[in-house]
Amino acid sequence: MFQKVVARLYNRRVRLQPIGDGDLVLKKTEVSNPGHTRVKLDPNWEGPYRVVCTIRDKTYVMSIMDDRVLPRTWHISNLKKFYI
Repeated sequence: MFQKVVARLYNRRVRLQPIGDGDLVLKKTEVSNPGHTRVKLDPNWEGPYRVVCTIRDKTYVMSIMDDRVLPRTWHISNLKKFYI
């Protein structure tokens, strides 16, 4: 019961940041290189990258800033909008 109340209050305040084509994003480092062992002070995010297109509702194709497309797609849960 308590968890439902807390979840409802939290969800009332949270607004998802929409990511569109051409936006700059950061990606999680642990997802981009799963074989790498993380050290405590390693950065959590890397980038910025530019969103090229949307494959599905929450899956994106990204490129490096010099327009080279990354070889895989990325889910929105592993991305964070980058603000200049």
